[in-house]
Amino acid sequence: MKGNTLASDKLSVVVRVDVDGEQIQIAATGRVTTLSLQGLYPVVQRTKSLGGGLGVEMDLSQATIDADALAQLTTYAELHEVPVRLQPASGNVTALPARELQTTSRAA
Repeated sequence: MKGNTLASDKLSVVVRVDVDGEQIQIAATGRVTTLSLQGLYPVVQRTKSLGGGLGVEMDLSQATIDADALAQLTTYAELHEVPVRLQPASGNVTALPARELQTTSRAA
């Protein structure tokens, strides 16, 4: 694997099933944004459906999470009863300025 995944903006996801078969963990590294969550949610839903009733946990302790994404993730986790593991004191949450749509006009 090239480079350090923690420094990457790309979200990388690994699904782990423990040896006893009691818990499934979805571990993510990289950057979690509101856009990347749209790709993570289907992974969680598919894992839950294939898990046969096993507990599913999202481990985002090695990921960097944008503040907006954390708010969405909290709501999702509560609605779908999926525990989320973060770094202690949520040290992996970053507050970024909101992106504004930039428009330019062209002179004819």
